[in-house]
Amino acid sequence: MLVKNVKGFAMFLNMPEFRDVGFFDESFFIYFEEIDLCKRLIDCHKKIYLVPNIKINHVGARSHTKTIDKAMELSRNWHWMWSTFYYHKKHKGFFISFLIVLPKLGSAIFKGILYALLLNREKKEIYYHRYSGLINAIMGKSSWYRPKV
Repeated sequence: MLVKNVKGFAMFLNMPEFRDVGFFDESFFIYFEEIDLCKRLIDCHKKIYLVPNIKINHVGARSHTKTIDKAMELSRNWHWMWSTFYYHKKHKGFFISFLIVLPKLGSAIFKGILYALLLNREKKEIYYHRYSGLINAIMGKSSWYRPKV
């Protein structure tokens, strides 16, 4: 069955087709890299197939021990927001991308302030990282953040 994208953990690649679109965009650290690749394939009139009878059991968030869960959660929030803006900017331009992420930016600011007032440090840090990831992407900075482990 033809589809518009597949998840990266379940990709099987036809290397000549893959080479034609330039492999993965190395600006992405994590998140959206496979969606970007699939969009570029579709834009070049390539086909993406999903084979429904192949079952893949992807166990997410198992690449680390529980001791670094907090650091990984902060990293995930930062990179998800950075990659969201970068992907949309790459394919739709700065202005449209800004409009797309504006509600997320407002939410991160509001919730960061709310959790700071409620003295919930853990939630405040999560929303700060979301805000920081978006601001860094909007400012055109690279995906620089790495978890402190």
